Amino acid sequence: MKSERIVSPKLLADLFFSFAKISLFTVGGGPAMIPLVVEMATEKRGWLSKEEMMDCLTISQTLPGGVIISMATYIGRRLCGTAGMLFAAFGVISPTAVLAVVVGVLLGNFGENIYVLGALTGAKAAAAGLVLPTFFKLGAANLKSGLAWVIAVCAMMAVVVFHVSAILVIIAGGVLGLFLSKRIDRSAG
Repeated sequence: MKSERIVSPKLLADLFFSFAKISLFTVGGGPAMIPLVVEMATEKRGWLSKEEMMDCLTISQTLPGGVIISMATYIGRRLCGTAGMLFAAFGVISPTAVLAVVVGVLLGNFGENIYVLGALTGAKAAAAGLVLPTFFKLGAANLKSGLAWVIAVCAMMAVVVFHVSAILVIIAGGVLGLFLSKRIDRSAG
């Protein structure tokens, strides 16, 4: 029999506002938000361990749609069930939806302004720079063997150099890891 989960209104509000803040103040979309979600959920709030966060990120990248929506629903569900999932997802979606409408109207009027274009260029560059440290932190916490590092480097090369779909790379990494770990296990025994 499954035990009933007691959902704290304070935790639901924390889920909503934590994800809303990340969504509201991050330029660059999902990839730029990943480091902030990782830091918030693992270091600041202690909601997930780094290993659990890697599971969250892996699952979220294999699902269709935005990775941040998937991460928010995963974290929310893990903490507070369906209610947590909804509050976290709505926290990510609501600021973006409102801002998208406002920016759409403003860019229609100011989209060719040299200052607006310059600000967007700088913000995109900064957002790209924020992503790298997070991946190194997660890699160091989760890549515990030479085989794991080789698969990670090959996966990065497949996506960056050969433009292979991330879902195919994740599936191939899982299959390769399963095959090679069985082979290593047989040779050791």
